[in-house]
Amino acid sequence: MRKLKNKKMIKICSLLLSLSIYSLSFGQTKTVIGIMPFTGSSTTSNDPNNYYNRNKKGDNQNVTSIQDAVTDAFLKTKRFSLVEREKMDQIKTEKNLQKNEDFIDGQVIEQSKSVGAQFIILGNVSKADVSTSRTNAPYAGTITTQKCEIAFNIRLVDVATSEIIASNSFSGTGKGNNSFESALDDIKPDIEQFIRENFKVVVSVASIEEKNKRGEATKILIAGGSSLGFKEKNELKVYELSEMVVDGKKMSRKVTIGKVRINSIEDENFSKCSVLEGGNDIASKLESGAKLKCEVINE
Repeated sequence: MRKLKNKKMIKICSLLLSLSIYSLSFGQTKTVIGIMPFTGSSTTSNDPNNYYNRNKKGDNQNVTSIQDAVTDAFLKTKRFSLVEREKMDQIKTEKNLQKNEDFIDGQVIEQSKSVGAQFIILGNVSKADVSTSRTNAPYAGTITTQKCEIAFNIRLVDVATSEIIASNSFSGTGKGNNSFESALDDIKPDIEQFIRENFKVVVSVASIEEKNKRGEATKILIAGGSSLGFKEKNELKVYELSEMVVDGKKMSRKVTIGKVRINSIEDENFSKCSVLEGGNDIASKLESGAKLKCEVINE
Protein backbone atom coordinates (compact mmCIF):
# COMPACT_ATOMS: atom_id res chain seq x y z
CA MET A 1 0.00 0.00 0.00
CA ARG A 2 2.87 2.35 0.90
CA LYS A 3 4.56 1.56 -2.43
CA LEU A 4 1.39 2.54 -4.30
CA LYS A 5 1.24 5.85 -2.42
CA ASN A 6 4.89 6.53 -3.18
CA LYS A 7 4.34 5.80 -6.89
CA LYS A 8 1.33 8.10 -6.88
CA MET A 9 3.35 10.89 -5.25
CA ILE A 10 6.14 10.41 -7.80
CA LYS A 11 3.63 10.71 -10.66
CA ILE A 12 2.16 13.90 -9.16
CA CYS A 13 5.63 15.44 -8.69
CA SER A 14 6.59 14.46 -12.23
CA LEU A 15 3.42 16.09 -13.57
CA LEU A 16 4.05 19.30 -11.64
CA LEU A 17 7.66 19.36 -12.85
CA SER A 18 6.52 18.85 -16.45
CA LEU A 19 4.02 21.69 -16.15
CA SER A 20 6.73 23.96 -14.72
CA ILE A 21 9.13 23.14 -17.54
CA TYR A 22 6.34 23.71 -20.09
CA SER A 23 5.59 27.12 -18.61
CA LEU A 24 9.27 28.09 -18.49
CA SER A 25 9.89 26.93 -22.04
CA PHE A 26 7.26 29.31 -23.34
CA GLY A 27 7.71 32.07 -20.74
CA GLN A 28 8.90 35.38 -22.11
CA THR A 29 12.14 36.56 -20.50
CA LYS A 30 12.28 40.29 -20.01
CA THR A 31 15.08 42.24 -21.67
CA VAL A 32 17.60 43.51 -19.10
CA ILE A 33 18.54 47.19 -19.45
CA GLY A 34 21.33 49.02 -17.66
CA ILE A 35 20.98 52.81 -17.59
CA MET A 36 24.30 54.54 -17.04
CA PRO A 37 24.23 57.79 -15.00
CA PHE A 38 23.46 60.61 -17.41
CA THR A 39 26.11 63.27 -17.95
CA GLY A 40 25.47 67.02 -18.33
CA SER A 41 27.14 69.50 -20.64
CA SER A 42 27.35 73.22 -19.82
CA THR A 43 24.55 75.33 -21.23
CA THR A 44 25.01 78.67 -22.96
CA SER A 45 22.57 80.57 -20.81
CA ASN A 46 23.90 83.27 -18.47
CA ASP A 47 20.61 83.52 -16.63
CA PRO A 48 21.32 83.32 -12.86
CA ASN A 49 18.10 81.30 -12.54
CA ASN A 50 19.51 78.58 -14.79
CA TYR A 51 20.06 75.45 -12.70
CA TYR A 52 23.55 74.85 -14.09
CA ASN A 53 24.76 78.33 -13.22
CA ARG A 54 23.43 78.06 -9.69
CA ASN A 55 24.78 74.57 -9.01
CA LYS A 56 27.91 73.98 -11.08
CA LYS A 57 29.70 72.30 -8.17
CA GLY A 58 26.79 70.27 -6.86
CA ASP A 59 24.82 67.27 -7.98
CA ASN A 60 22.68 68.21 -10.92
CA GLN A 61 19.18 67.26 -9.91
CA ASN A 62 17.76 68.23 -13.29
CA VAL A 63 20.02 65.71 -15.05
CA THR A 64 18.93 63.06 -12.55
CA SER A 65 15.27 63.94 -13.13
CA ILE A 66 15.72 63.54 -16.90
CA GLN A 67 17.35 60.16 -16.34
CA ASP A 68 14.42 59.21 -14.08
CA ALA A 69 11.97 60.11 -16.86
CA VAL A 70 13.78 57.74 -19.26
CA THR A 71 13.85 55.02 -16.59
CA ASP A 72 10.11 55.42 -15.93
CA ALA A 73 9.36 55.10 -19.65
CA PHE A 74 11.09 51.70 -19.74
CA LEU A 75 9.35 50.52 -16.55
CA LYS A 76 5.96 51.66 -17.83
CA THR A 77 6.04 49.09 -20.64
CA LYS A 78 6.40 46.19 -18.15
CA ARG A 79 8.68 44.51 -20.70
CA PHE A 80 12.08 45.26 -19.17
CA SER A 81 14.09 44.43 -16.08
CA LEU A 82 16.39 47.26 -15.05
CA VAL A 83 19.76 46.77 -13.43
CA GLU A 84 19.86 48.43 -10.01
CA ARG A 85 20.97 52.05 -10.25
CA GLU A 86 23.64 51.55 -7.59
CA LYS A 87 25.36 48.91 -9.75
CA MET A 88 25.39 51.15 -12.82
CA ASP A 89 26.64 54.07 -10.68
CA GLN A 90 29.49 51.87 -9.51
CA ILE A 91 30.48 51.04 -13.11
CA LYS A 92 30.65 54.74 -13.94
CA THR A 93 32.59 55.56 -10.78
CA GLU A 94 35.19 52.89 -11.48
CA LYS A 95 35.59 53.93 -15.10
CA ASN A 96 35.19 57.68 -14.52
CA LEU A 97 33.47 58.19 -17.87
CA GLN A 98 33.97 61.59 -19.48
CA LYS A 99 31.11 63.84 -20.60
CA ASN A 100 29.89 63.38 -24.18
CA GLU A 101 31.94 60.19 -24.57
CA ASP A 102 30.81 58.22 -27.63
CA PHE A 103 33.03 55.20 -27.07
CA ILE A 104 32.50 52.54 -24.44
CA ASP A 105 35.48 50.26 -23.93
CA GLY A 106 35.64 46.57 -23.13
CA GLN A 107 35.89 47.10 -19.38
CA VAL A 108 32.51 48.82 -19.20
CA ILE A 109 30.96 46.17 -21.45
CA GLU A 110 32.32 43.33 -19.31
CA GLN A 111 31.15 45.00 -16.11
CA SER A 112 27.71 45.50 -17.64
CA LYS A 113 27.60 41.81 -18.59
CA SER A 114 28.56 40.87 -15.04
CA VAL A 115 25.45 42.63 -13.68
CA GLY A 116 23.24 40.98 -16.31
CA ALA A 117 22.66 43.89 -18.70
CA GLN A 118 21.85 43.01 -22.32
CA PHE A 119 21.71 46.65 -23.41
CA ILE A 120 23.12 49.89 -21.99
CA ILE A 121 21.49 53.31 -22.23
CA LEU A 122 23.88 56.29 -22.29
CA GLY A 123 22.52 59.80 -21.91
CA ASN A 124 23.91 63.31 -22.11
CA VAL A 125 21.94 66.43 -21.22
CA SER A 126 23.00 69.43 -23.29
CA LYS A 127 20.41 71.87 -21.97
CA ALA A 128 18.23 72.17 -18.89
CA ASP A 129 17.57 75.92 -18.78
CA VAL A 130 15.01 77.26 -16.36
CA SER A 131 14.80 81.02 -16.90
CA THR A 132 12.60 83.72 -15.45
CA SER A 133 11.50 86.89 -17.25
CA ARG A 134 9.64 89.89 -15.83
CA THR A 135 7.52 92.38 -17.73
CA ASN A 136 5.54 95.40 -16.58
CA ALA A 137 1.95 95.55 -17.75
CA PRO A 138 -0.56 98.36 -17.26
CA TYR A 139 -2.83 97.78 -14.28
CA ALA A 140 -1.46 94.26 -13.77
CA GLY A 141 1.94 95.40 -12.57
CA THR A 142 4.96 93.11 -12.85
CA ILE A 143 4.30 89.76 -14.51
CA THR A 144 6.79 86.98 -13.87
CA THR A 145 7.08 84.18 -16.43
CA GLN A 146 9.11 81.02 -16.03
CA LYS A 147 10.29 79.03 -19.05
CA CYS A 148 12.24 75.80 -19.33
CA GLU A 149 14.11 74.27 -22.25
CA ILE A 150 15.39 70.70 -22.11
CA ALA A 151 17.60 68.97 -24.68
CA PHE A 152 19.38 65.63 -24.35
CA ASN A 153 20.38 62.58 -26.35
CA ILE A 154 20.48 58.89 -25.58
CA ARG A 155 22.43 56.07 -27.16
CA LEU A 156 21.53 52.40 -27.06
CA VAL A 157 24.46 49.96 -26.84
CA ASP A 158 24.18 46.22 -27.49
CA VAL A 159 26.33 44.60 -24.78
CA ALA A 160 26.83 41.44 -26.88
CA THR A 161 28.46 43.34 -29.77
CA SER A 162 29.59 46.58 -28.04
CA GLU A 163 27.90 48.48 -30.89
CA ILE A 164 25.73 51.60 -30.64
CA ILE A 165 22.62 50.30 -32.39
CA ALA A 166 20.37 53.35 -31.98
CA SER A 167 20.54 56.98 -30.90
CA ASN A 168 18.14 59.87 -30.72
CA SER A 169 17.95 63.50 -29.59
CA PHE A 170 15.05 64.87 -27.56
CA SER A 171 13.96 68.40 -26.82
CA GLY A 172 11.00 70.01 -25.09
CA THR A 173 9.81 73.28 -23.60
CA GLY A 174 7.58 74.18 -20.70
CA LYS A 175 6.12 77.30 -19.11
CA GLY A 176 4.67 78.24 -15.75
CA ASN A 177 5.59 77.55 -12.15
CA ASN A 178 6.26 73.90 -12.99
CA SER A 179 8.03 74.59 -16.27
CA PHE A 180 10.65 71.86 -15.82
CA GLU A 181 8.04 69.15 -15.24
CA SER A 182 6.01 70.54 -18.13
CA ALA A 183 9.04 70.30 -20.45
CA LEU A 184 9.60 66.69 -19.37
CA ASP A 185 5.96 65.86 -20.09
CA ASP A 186 6.45 67.35 -23.55
CA ILE A 187 9.27 64.88 -24.22
CA LYS A 188 7.84 61.68 -22.71
CA PRO A 189 5.84 60.58 -25.81
CA ASP A 190 9.03 60.77 -27.89
CA ILE A 191 10.91 58.61 -25.38
CA GLU A 192 8.11 56.03 -25.49
CA GLN A 193 8.22 56.07 -29.29
CA PHE A 194 11.99 55.44 -29.21
CA ILE A 195 11.42 52.38 -27.04
CA ARG A 196 8.68 51.02 -29.29
CA GLU A 197 10.81 51.43 -32.41
CA ASN A 198 13.90 49.76 -30.98
CA PHE A 199 12.39 47.05 -28.78
CA LYS A 200 9.71 45.18 -30.69
CA VAL A 201 7.59 42.84 -28.55
CA VAL A 202 8.18 39.31 -29.88
CA VAL A 203 6.63 36.14 -28.40
CA SER A 204 6.17 32.52 -29.50
CA VAL A 205 2.98 30.86 -30.71
CA ALA A 206 2.32 28.28 -28.00
CA SER A 207 -0.54 26.27 -29.50
CA ILE A 208 -3.59 26.20 -31.75
CA GLU A 209 -6.74 26.52 -29.68
CA GLU A 210 -9.40 26.17 -32.37
CA LYS A 211 -9.75 25.28 -36.06
CA ASN A 212 -12.56 25.59 -38.57
CA LYS A 213 -13.92 22.80 -40.77
CA ARG A 214 -11.21 23.44 -43.36
CA GLY A 215 -8.47 22.85 -40.79
CA GLU A 216 -7.48 26.51 -40.59
CA ALA A 217 -6.43 27.95 -37.25
CA THR A 218 -9.07 30.37 -35.96
CA LYS A 219 -7.76 30.84 -32.42
CA ILE A 220 -4.24 30.48 -31.04
CA LEU A 221 -2.46 30.79 -27.70
CA ILE A 222 0.62 33.01 -27.55
CA ALA A 223 3.34 33.04 -24.88
CA GLY A 224 2.89 36.63 -23.75
CA GLY A 225 0.51 38.15 -21.23
CA SER A 226 0.09 40.86 -18.64
CA SER A 227 3.78 40.77 -17.64
CA LEU A 228 4.62 42.25 -21.06
CA GLY A 229 1.92 44.88 -20.88
CA PHE A 230 -0.27 43.17 -23.49
CA LYS A 231 -3.82 44.44 -23.85
CA GLU A 232 -6.98 43.19 -25.50
CA LYS A 233 -7.27 44.23 -29.16
CA ASN A 234 -3.50 44.42 -29.63
CA GLU A 235 -2.72 43.13 -33.11
CA LEU A 236 0.35 41.04 -33.93
CA LYS A 237 1.87 39.75 -37.14
CA VAL A 238 2.75 36.06 -37.21
CA TYR A 239 5.94 35.03 -38.95
CA GLU A 240 8.09 31.96 -39.44
CA LEU A 241 11.59 32.29 -38.06
CA SER A 242 14.35 30.36 -39.77
CA GLU A 243 18.13 30.59 -39.83
CA MET A 244 20.32 30.46 -42.89
CA VAL A 245 23.97 31.02 -43.72
CA VAL A 246 24.76 33.67 -46.32
CA ASP A 247 28.39 34.35 -47.31
CA GLY A 248 29.51 32.47 -44.23
CA LYS A 249 27.36 34.59 -41.91
CA LYS A 250 24.51 33.13 -39.88
CA MET A 251 21.35 35.18 -40.41
CA SER A 252 17.74 35.04 -39.24
CA ARG A 253 14.94 35.22 -41.78
CA LYS A 254 11.40 36.32 -40.96
CA VAL A 255 8.57 35.42 -43.35
CA THR A 256 5.19 36.87 -42.41
CA ILE A 257 2.37 34.32 -42.71
CA GLY A 258 -0.56 35.89 -40.85
CA LYS A 259 -2.06 38.32 -38.39
CA VAL A 260 -3.87 37.86 -35.05
CA ARG A 261 -5.69 39.98 -32.49
CA ILE A 262 -5.64 39.46 -28.70
CA ASN A 263 -9.08 38.54 -27.39
CA SER A 264 -8.23 37.96 -23.76
CA ILE A 265 -5.23 38.08 -21.43
CA GLU A 266 -5.16 34.69 -19.74
CA ASP A 267 -2.49 35.50 -17.15
CA GLU A 268 0.98 37.04 -16.95
CA ASN A 269 2.40 34.53 -19.45
CA PHE A 270 -0.33 33.74 -22.00
CA SER A 271 -2.98 35.42 -24.15
CA LYS A 272 -5.69 34.03 -26.44
CA CYS A 273 -5.94 35.44 -29.97
CA SER A 274 -8.30 35.33 -32.93
CA VAL A 275 -6.65 34.68 -36.29
CA LEU A 276 -7.37 37.50 -38.73
CA GLU A 277 -5.18 36.34 -41.62
CA GLY A 278 -3.20 33.21 -42.57
CA GLY A 279 -5.10 30.56 -40.63
CA ASN A 280 -4.13 27.78 -43.06
CA ASP A 281 -0.40 28.60 -43.01
CA ILE A 282 -0.34 29.03 -39.23
CA ALA A 283 -1.93 25.60 -38.70
CA SER A 284 0.17 23.70 -41.23
CA LYS A 285 3.50 25.25 -40.27
CA LEU A 286 2.98 24.94 -36.52
CA GLU A 287 1.99 21.28 -36.91
CA SER A 288 5.09 20.63 -39.01
CA GLY A 289 7.32 21.95 -36.22
CA ALA A 290 8.12 25.39 -37.63
CA LYS A 291 9.11 28.16 -35.20
CA LEU A 292 6.31 30.72 -35.29
CA LYS A 293 6.70 34.09 -33.62
CA CYS A 294 4.38 37.05 -33.08
CA GLU A 295 5.40 40.69 -33.17
CA VAL A 296 3.17 43.50 -31.94
CA ILE A 297 1.89 45.78 -34.70
CA ASN A 298 -0.09 48.25 -32.62
CA GLU A 299 0.20 49.20 -28.94
